[in-house]
Amino acid sequence: MNDSVRRRGRPARLSRETILTVAEEIVESEGIAGLTMRGVATRLSSSPMAIYRHVRDKDELLLLLLDRIAAALDRPELPENPRQRLVVLWRMIHDTLAAHPWVVSVLVSGDLASRSILWAVEEILQAFLACGLTRGQAAAAYRTVWQYTVGVLTIRIAMTRAGSEPEHPRFQALMIASADPEQTPTIASFAAEWPHPWENYEYGLESVLDGLIARS
Repeated sequence: MNDSVRRRGRPARLSRETILTVAEEIVESEGIAGLTMRGVATRLSSSPMAIYRHVRDKDELLLLLLDRIAAALDRPELPENPRQRLVVLWRMIHDTLAAHPWVVSVLVSGDLASRSILWAVEEILQAFLACGLTRGQAAAAYRTVWQYTVGVLTIRIAMTRAGSEPEHPRFQALMIASADPEQTPTIASFAAEWPHPWENYEYGLESVLDGLIARS
């Protein structure tokens, strides 16, 4: 553990930042299921009551962690073309969530979200409007791409936990690869080109955006 969080021979001095650092270590290694106020206190050689003096409850702790991740994002240079802006923004969101899988679990399992990411939502909505969508279409388009992105990431997280890396295909990939060319000739012809689920995000993103923009 970082010496700034815990020094040998004496408990770390408690502060909200110290608590957040330890909590982030826990969620990055164990996921949100492993995060408890008692667990944070134990790592800090403290008591749960001392943690509650700085953070109201687990929900507030998760909100602060979400803000910490969002606030650390480097805002990308955005192209002038609104469709290209959408690709850059959604790619940024996807890559950030892929680097912090626990954030996906927080966002899809409750009503928690970070205010520090609102600038990106604002840019995405403005880009959809600039592509010719109405206000209602822009809001629906945002939700559609968000659901697609979270879906891809959820599959990625589940398969990673199960040990299904691209170089170690599991049953479904092996099933496609061994398809009978007489019974299912089309599937068999695609076997060598079947994309790995999370390597296909860019193609899917471009296709979803094209369809949504065309509806305007």
